[in-house]
Amino acid sequence: MIDQLLVIWGEPAAGNRQVIGHLARSAGEFRFWYEDDLAKAQARGFQMLPEFPVHRRADDPYIGRYLFALFAERIPAPTRRDSAEMMTAWGVDHPDDQFEVLARSGGIRATDRLELAEYRAVDDDLSRPLEFRIAGRRHITDAAPLAVEDAVSLRREPDNTADPAAVIVDRMGRKAGYVPRQYTQLLGGLVERGVPLQGKVVRELLLPDDVGKLVVRIVSSRL
Repeated sequence: MIDQLLVIWGEPAAGNRQVIGHLARSAGEFRFWYEDDLAKAQARGFQMLPEFPVHRRADDPYIGRYLFALFAERIPAPTRRDSAEMMTAWGVDHPDDQFEVLARSGGIRATDRLELAEYRAVDDDLSRPLEFRIAGRRHITDAAPLAVEDAVSLRREPDNTADPAAVIVDRMGRKAGYVPRQYTQLLGGLVERGVPLQGKVVRELLLPDDVGKLVVRIVSSRL
């Protein structure tokens, strides 16, 4: 079960994404808190979210009995005619699980720059598969073509001047995209230690701007 999500903000101009907060649930409560350091995001144009105007951190989070409206509004009503079809397209196994719906769909809307992703600790062993939306694909010249069911692998890119910690999604020796930054420390560390990983493109997620995002599932094959 997913009990914590990363709240990610995308810079309007460059498209760079940064974790700005966390959404969690436990003991019948929902909590939201901001990252300790928001300076970089604020320098790039991030403004405090209206529902969370004060910079509260993990030791003093916003607490609610119900899922905060900013996130609840990103979940389709079950009465929608196409609700079941959307859940299938997103790979949601439990449509009544709000956090699973947000993690699989990304909670992406055309009206803001927010995205949600499953939280994983940097020492996670991937005994439970991790799914992520491939990043940076549109910025790669001659990116390797990808289709659902294609096998992929991961490799480090230490000569990347923008991000020496970058991890490439590789398709048969060709660069197909990148692991999103929120997972580079985790997956880059596993690659560095030689942990055998299996990766596969499992679906294409259609976004509000009509640009599809391919979703990759990674699991440790040593377990």
